[in-house]
Amino acid sequence: MSCCKPGSSAGVDRYTTFAGIDCGGNTRRVMVLIEHHTLLQVDRPDAAFWAYFHQRRNARTAVQCDDLLLLASFVNQVRELFESCSDADGITLLEQLEAECF
Repeated sequence: MSCCKPGSSAGVDRYTTFAGIDCGGNTRRVMVLIEHHTLLQVDRPDAAFWAYFHQRRNARTAVQCDDLLLLASFVNQVRELFESCSDADGITLLEQLEAECF
């Protein structure tokens, strides 16, 4: 049984190598979707969380996170965001990141 989802890099095992896995590119794609859903909809009930999320992402002092670490830290909130926006592509991409990069 394969752990890979349809459309992911079949046969790539992140525990052996990250070769062939586009963690950086997929992380950027997920962040673009998050920005689209949160920065354009400032009246969201979870707007305070997303303001915090973007603050952490753009921090220049204190604790700084790269985007992959930030996504891994808040994967459940990102999933809820995509589900609330009916963003099937975002959910698929997030699941691929979870399987290949987290």
